[in-house]
Amino acid sequence: MRHAFIMDPLDGVNPCKDTTYFLMLAATQRGHEVYVLSQNSVSLRHTTLVSSAHRVTTQDDLESPFIIEPKEIIRLNDMDCVWERTDPPFNRRYFYTSLLLDFLPDSVMVVNRPQAIRDWNEKLAALKFSDYTPQTLVSAQPEEIEAFVQEHGRITLKPIDGHGGKGVEFSNASDVDRLATYQRVTASGRRWTIAQAYLEAASDGDKRILLLQGEPIGAILRVHAEGQELNNLDAGGTAKPTKLTDRDLQICRAVGPALKENGIVFAGIDVIGDYMIEVNVTSPTGIQEASRFSGQDLHHIVMQSLEHVR
Repeated sequence: MRHAFIMDPLDGVNPCKDTTYFLMLAATQRGHEVYVLSQNSVSLRHTTLVSSAHRVTTQDDLESPFIIEPKEIIRLNDMDCVWERTDPPFNRRYFYTSLLLDFLPDSVMVVNRPQAIRDWNEKLAALKFSDYTPQTLVSAQPEEIEAFVQEHGRITLKPIDGHGGKGVEFSNASDVDRLATYQRVTASGRRWTIAQAYLEAASDGDKRILLLQGEPIGAILRVHAEGQELNNLDAGGTAKPTKLTDRDLQICRAVGPALKENGIVFAGIDVIGDYMIEVNVTSPTGIQEASRFSGQDLHHIVMQSLEHVR
């Protein structure tokens, strides 16, 4: 197979934990061709997508993870699989990249489908399955958030386009400066903000469950650093082994078919206690840690599933 990975620069990759590196490693080990490019390098020549790209051999070597060949022009239309693995946020550049990827022929699998990346906001998508989410308010109005915190006592506030725990904060109904907080996070009524009823189970960590073609293949528990509240790995959290509960599997059965139907091949859902809080469809992470904890080569399982599709 021939893979094109649209991703952030290789010199910023941490091979100890990076999911994209791990997927590329499996591709190389299975004899596939791997190319790396950026969103900005993609061009549409009438109906053909092209890009300058490096062919890369990925190595199981933390000191020298990549052998990078000189840049060449490739036709994305000739690839077997194009991976959109650029880290969020899903901004205007991300949006237009997804529109360009729509021009690829059906013979090219895109992970994940561009339309789905546009439609599945990672914070809002969980509300497509509202029976499995905490009580949530999405509003740009500070007074609505004030009413919500009075109803629930303690809430979590998130920017609607946030990622990696950035911009997440907590608020109590008794906080003396809470109204100023709501004015700030909503930019005085100009920015939608997500408010969720605080889940006490967050103190025990949150689960990242990885789904492939709608089926769970692995999971990790992310636990906050001492003295912190955020469990995100990018915010100092630590990954620990975990097992899927009956409730986790129930959530996966509810979400999985919709993911598969919408062309979301590889996704990560975040679960706190009994509730799902996010659906990650841009560049879900955690596969290295989940592989180590489970003793399974999950990156090879992902690649093998694509080989069967071809």
